[in-house]
Amino acid sequence: MTIAKVQHYVPQFLLRNFGNGKKDQVWVYDKSTNRSFPSNTKNVASESRFYDFEIDGELNSLEPWLGELEAEAKKVISSILAADSVSHLSVEERLLLASFLSVQLTRTKTFREEWNAFPKMLREHFAKSGDQVEPGSQAEQLIQDHTENETKEQTARIILDAPETYARHFLDKDWVLAATNRKHAFLLSDNPLTRQNFIDSPYRGNLGLKSPGIEIYFPLSPSRALAMWCPSLTDQVHRGAAALVRDGGPSAIASAADPTGVLFMSKALLNGGIVQYTPENVINFNSLQVVWSERYIFSTTNDFELVKEMLDSQPNHKRGPRSKVA
Repeated sequence: MTIAKVQHYVPQFLLRNFGNGKKDQVWVYDKSTNRSFPSNTKNVASESRFYDFEIDGELNSLEPWLGELEAEAKKVISSILAADSVSHLSVEERLLLASFLSVQLTRTKTFREEWNAFPKMLREHFAKSGDQVEPGSQAEQLIQDHTENETKEQTARIILDAPETYARHFLDKDWVLAATNRKHAFLLSDNPLTRQNFIDSPYRGNLGLKSPGIEIYFPLSPSRALAMWCPSLTDQVHRGAAALVRDGGPSAIASAADPTGVLFMSKALLNGGIVQYTPENVINFNSLQVVWSERYIFSTTNDFELVKEMLDSQPNHKRGPRSKVA
């Protein structure tokens, strides 16, 4: 099998959903240089031989396997966009999409950069704590920098195992389709699977897939995105909707008694329909794309004012997120 040399860490079919015209052109913002430019989708979110590696001198590649997974995921995502709903998805389709998202979580440039940064982070931790690393110990192995091929091989194993490791955590969330319009469009980044959580945790952070209150977002097009919420959040929505109906009567759903749209949101969560986002919701969604991106943001238009404002006020977002060892 001929393996493509240019290998995408964001599927090209997804990039094309944000493209314009027959040439599938997207606008790109480079956080590292603070400039924007147009590009064909085949030239972005990709690197030469990104998923190729050697084991005992033999060439291996994840690219064919990823291509097959993307082809199946494209069918599911296309059906969501066509139906404007997630309610029609079968158990098999949800599992396939959850597997696709699990792989997307681990296949990006950001994930690889985090993996490469881990030995240095451990060395700094040991130096700060004053702990000595015993020669020949497992700790000594962990603090050694990886070669490029070692990084590719190690992350390839994680990617292959990702569906089994993570898919169930996507499946146990409540799925709904977030909707906007072209005037207030969603952005896409080179690390598009984002998370946020407004519940504080005294333990190891609150952005894990299993964390109570976690919100997970994945853009599908400039006007639609998949939102996956912790059931504890959707329970709050349903209880809030029930309280509004109890206090305001059935007419509340069509009146100012529902200023936050909680009744519409509850209905969408129950029937798999869309949750219509306000411009403020879209800003929050897009800010997550900026924060989680490694370097590049993609859009159907050359409007990156939000990105510029965020980077001016928070220059640390010029690169992707990095884990920390306490």
